[in-house]
Amino acid sequence: MSVPLFLFAGVLMENKTYYLTYVVGERGVGKTTLLAHFACRYMIPPLSVYDLSICKKEIERLRAGGWNNLSLAPHIQHLVYVVDDTFIARGLGYKPRVSMELQFERIGLYDGVHEVDYLLPYAKIFLPEIQSKLDSRKSMTAERVADYFLRYIERQRKVGVQMWADTQIDDSADKRFRSLSDKLIEVQNKRDYYDHYGRLIKTVWNCLEFSGVRQYARYKDSGNAKIGVKTAYAHYGNIYACVDSYSGKEYFYYGMTGNYHTTLATLTGNDKAAMLARCERYPLFNQNENKNNNSEVTELWKS
Repeated sequence: MSVPLFLFAGVLMENKTYYLTYVVGERGVGKTTLLAHFACRYMIPPLSVYDLSICKKEIERLRAGGWNNLSLAPHIQHLVYVVDDTFIARGLGYKPRVSMELQFERIGLYDGVHEVDYLLPYAKIFLPEIQSKLDSRKSMTAERVADYFLRYIERQRKVGVQMWADTQIDDSADKRFRSLSDKLIEVQNKRDYYDHYGRLIKTVWNCLEFSGVRQYARYKDSGNAKIGVKTAYAHYGNIYACVDSYSGKEYFYYGMTGNYHTTLATLTGNDKAAMLARCERYPLFNQNENKNNNSEVTELWKS
């Protein structure tokens, strides 16, 4: 890999912090599994231990300044938060760790109107299919969410919060959001490797990386791949076991859902009752709006 690297407690890492990484690529090329790969690195030691240690120090400074209500929840083992999908860290001798669920509509700076969650310093936030939340066409969701959310990510580096987002079409997400990315990854292809027993032992993503959307736009206009940097990411083990592939299934039936930042994600599988319960508990809009906007879908599901 041509990006500068250094070794941290046995883990190879980039010698730079990127606060918003934007992942693009064709449908099915492996964008969400690449996000799962990135998330897994921060869910197990040494990175999870390091993140929690610096987070705790930041909270201690805030408490000393009068914010007495801030603390780390007892069950927190890492700082990885995911909207929609559930990511699971496996391997290296550690028991599986499940990401925290995060309700997208509660990410943002308080504006006196929207209810927002306090996100811990140095949090790692993953946003699969970002165009469904921040549509470049100024959809209803984008109009309600964009301003107070975008003001948050403009300032997120002040507390070390990092974000990863993926989308199928590079310009389908909100332009202001895209412009804030300091790293853009185009996934070009993904290859799975199996042993002679037919077990998946490694997945490799071949990518082109850019310093932001302007450099990527030059590449798109010219077709000159030399503008970007060729990189490859490798996950050892079964990456498909690290993503709950059913976690977004309820969206097809009952609208968008989520959860609070200190809540452990729950694997939904094909459990209809569990999926419906999540929808009821964490609706995107209030009950009246949800009933009006999704009445046909709701009736379809119940019948």
